[in-house]
Amino acid sequence: MEQIAPELNAKTEPVRKAVRWGPALLGWGFLLLYLKTLCPTVYLGDSGEIATAIATGGVVHPPGYPLFSLLGRAALFLVPFGEPAFRIGCVVALAAALAVVILFHLARELGASVPASLLAAAAFGTSYTFWSQSTRVEVYSLHVLLASCALLGALRYRRTGAASWLWACAGAVTLGLAHHLTIVLLGPALLILCGKRLWTDPQPLRRWLPALALVPVGPALYLLLMLWARAEPLQNWGRPVTFNLLWNHATAKIYQGLLALPEPDRLERKLRELGSLYLDNFPLFLAVLPPLGATLLWKRDRPAATALLVSGVVICVYNLCYRIADVAGYYLMPWLFGALALALALDAIGRHLPRVRPAVAVVAGAGLVVGVPLVRNWTTCDLSRATWVREFARHKLENTDPDGVLVSHEDPDTFPLWYTRDLLGIRRDVLVLDYGLCRFSFGGYDRDPSQWFLHRLRRDGVEVSLTVPDDPAERDRLEEDGFLVDLLEGPLKDRPLCVTFLGDTGQGKETFRKWALARMDPLPQGVVLRYHPRSQPPDLRLLLARNERLWSRIELPPVSVTRTDQEYAPDYVVNHYAAMLVNYGHLYELAGRPVEAAAIYQRVTEWAPRYEQAQRALRELRQGKD
Repeated sequence: MEQIAPELNAKTEPVRKAVRWGPALLGWGFLLLYLKTLCPTVYLGDSGEIATAIATGGVVHPPGYPLFSLLGRAALFLVPFGEPAFRIGCVVALAAALAVVILFHLARELGASVPASLLAAAAFGTSYTFWSQSTRVEVYSLHVLLASCALLGALRYRRTGAASWLWACAGAVTLGLAHHLTIVLLGPALLILCGKRLWTDPQPLRRWLPALALVPVGPALYLLLMLWARAEPLQNWGRPVTFNLLWNHATAKIYQGLLALPEPDRLERKLRELGSLYLDNFPLFLAVLPPLGATLLWKRDRPAATALLVSGVVICVYNLCYRIADVAGYYLMPWLFGALALALALDAIGRHLPRVRPAVAVVAGAGLVVGVPLVRNWTTCDLSRATWVREFARHKLENTDPDGVLVSHEDPDTFPLWYTRDLLGIRRDVLVLDYGLCRFSFGGYDRDPSQWFLHRLRRDGVEVSLTVPDDPAERDRLEEDGFLVDLLEGPLKDRPLCVTFLGDTGQGKETFRKWALARMDPLPQGVVLRYHPRSQPPDLRLLLARNERLWSRIELPPVSVTRTDQEYAPDYVVNHYAAMLVNYGHLYELAGRPVEAAAIYQRVTEWAPRYEQAQRALRELRQGKD
């Protein structure tokens, strides 16, 4: 059954004004909120890698995000102040604010009142996952915007039959394909929402041909990746200089192996994670309202309810099968569906409170539905002073010896280092050598034959061979740290060696650890480990003095007001600082100064109470004194 838009039935002038000005005030308000809380620099996650790729004219990790890269480059030109990450982040904030406005219109299209739609949109805008992903360089807010526009186009086409709305839906989908490929998971919802009009309305060619003509636009934007890659920029992930490499990159081939049916124990953990994320974004009493609103929608508009339910289930199943740690952003569309159901539930509650004056009901609803998450999430989502990720990377670079090699440990460690070194120009004499990418260049060759990281090393002045051996045994040797060892024994032999992680952090790192410990002693140097050749042992007194100078300039991040539970490596930053402080304390023990060692261990236990190594070191030191 066709649905009549609520705004067309607005009989009174106050309602008409609310429909006219409400979305504008909502959009401007959230734009100011997101800009006010926007991170001024690099942050956790993929922020450093994305900003570095865009600002250096390069290519982002698969699938390349050509649309976001274009918008980011425009922001670098148009926003006249701030670091590159802040200027690119303005695109994220703008997309997030527009997504909140589109959510309002979606709720109205489903029949919710103006106040209920405003409240539900604001509740989604202040929810933790969406807000936290909208104040840093990330891709999710633009994905939510494009997906929401596609849904709105489908709903309005179903109601009006106007071909322009079908074209708008097709345009949003094709642009979404040039951004986040998971927009295809909305396919069932869009088909159900467009309904039988797709084949029963007259003049099908006039409607379908323009829509079909729009479909190639988004995929065509991926050709920009080839154009950028052929300029051989410093950051050239996947190096898509040929059509085969472009296809591998645009289809995110290297991540396809992460999709698999979960085993029972993993499925149980993922379902608990899903429940926890739901309660995090619909806290307290809000958790019961989306199911209520979904029930009302099922009674009122079964096709729309079916569309949202099917797509919500499809997205959740996909996420349950996707083996990544930072999956929270992938659940934003189900939370948007929940916000739409929330609008209908709030509308129903308002209709059953006839004795409450409308103004009082709106104010009370705003305080509960929007005020609670706003107050709850402000401290953790306000990244306006969150410069500690940049400072952490700066400390690592500055604690490395001049012209040194700094071996970093995968994404959370490497991405901020790239940003700080390549964009901010801090310690460009230091070579950042990512441990995981050294291994993946050979172990992941079948999935990504581009050897892009080796090309990056050549751009950094390291003479490396781009030839991958045909012998499987030799390729296995290179993957199992052989390539890294060859570099350190060959072209990098005479450069000081530092690492950002401990050499015994887990299985698979034995080759590098054994090679290093057979020749050198790892000793703390600020927040990195300096490997000292056995033939040239350091003076412990001088090493302690240097560590004292370095740590006097290091400020520990405010972990008590920082949430990292939805990040790729939730405990990485805390554990790294804590481990290096404990190593620093061990130096005092070696120097026979237990009082200073105990003070450092005590500092760690107070700052990071869950870091057991510090508690153990303090306990053993006290037992030794007794």
